Amino acid sequence: MFLNDFMRPKEWQDYPVHDEFRFKVAHIHELIEECKMIVASQPIVLKVKPPCKVFGNLHGQYIDLMRFFDVWKYPGEDANGGDISANDYIFLGNYVDRGCNSLEIICILMALKVKYPEQVHLLRGAHEDRLINYECGLADECRSRLNDDPDDKNSVYAKLNELFEYLPLAASIKNKIFCVHGGIGSRVNKISDIESLRRPIEIPEEISTQDQQIVVDLLWSEPTDSETEVGVVQNSEQDPTGKRNIVKFGPDRVEKFLKLNYHYIILRSHDVVKNGFGKFADGQCITINS
Repeated sequence: MFLNDFMRPKEWQDYPVHDEFRFKVAHIHELIEECKMIVASQPIVLKVKPPCKVFGNLHGQYIDLMRFFDVWKYPGEDANGGDISANDYIFLGNYVDRGCNSLEIICILMALKVKYPEQVHLLRGAHEDRLINYECGLADECRSRLNDDPDDKNSVYAKLNELFEYLPLAASIKNKIFCVHGGIGSRVNKISDIESLRRPIEIPEEISTQDQQIVVDLLWSEPTDSETEVGVVQNSEQDPTGKRNIVKFGPDRVEKFLKLNYHYIILRSHDVVKNGFGKFADGQCITINS
């Protein structure tokens, strides 16, 4: 139902971006619950086989996603121009906020996950966090387009955030490419550090445990400003109060992590980069921005 309405890779120019959302709240609730059951049953660090396509931040930009699917095919059946029989799809988080169509983006991704549970992979991003998306767009969009009260524990907004707490935090492509939304921060040394985490994971405003710090590192950390800046430094711009201990990691951290885990590349999103991608640590850490 959702895919029939939203998968429009050839018709994105005509999509109205500000109208009332076209699906009923009850239908969205059903989709959320079905998707949550699937992601909760899968590992917190996914093992993915190539070939696969990897997407960075989407931030409610439905039209941009349809343009990608138009140019490079989409997760659908071959007879209709899709390529799901040949490719897995990994999305690196930040599906909601900022853009006008967070509901379209998250609903189409949930529907794809339900239809292709072993081939479509949705990682958690920094904005899949109720403390962030309450202020940055998703709550307001649910209120205005669904007449949904974000403060109601049974609202679409609340149920979406419950789903977000079950999303996987990383993926490994052929045990060689480590995919994550933010980075490795100060505390992520081994992939097993992530695998030991237990969901659901709610991120508090102030970090007080090792596990919480690992999650913040995965979702919020980013490379240092220069290749010559090594180690771990505080990110005062993203975390002026220091409550979440958001940090930047140097190229030495990248090299050590990859060697310790027998991987070649860290593939991340989180940041805006010119031309859609950026390289760090002699190309061992690649940022993509969709």
